[in-house]
Amino acid sequence: SIEAVKTVSDAFLPVGGEILEFNEAVDADPAIVNRDAYGEGWLVKVRMSNPAEYDALLDAAAYEQLIG
Repeated sequence: SIEAVKTVSDAFLPVGGEILEFNEAVDADPAIVNRDAYGEGWLVKVRMSNPAEYDALLDAAAYEQLIG
């Protein structure tokens, strides 16, 4: 789950697999996700159960185009 100031929400991953590691730095300083999402603000490391799912993921530019 993801906890914010006013709410707790489930986190959904776009691939199946095993979570190997949580970023404890985000637990100590949640704002790091907004400051450095592609660097120090990572959330989890995942071992994918089906690596072929990787091909269906969007890169940052494609996702930005999708959401406008």
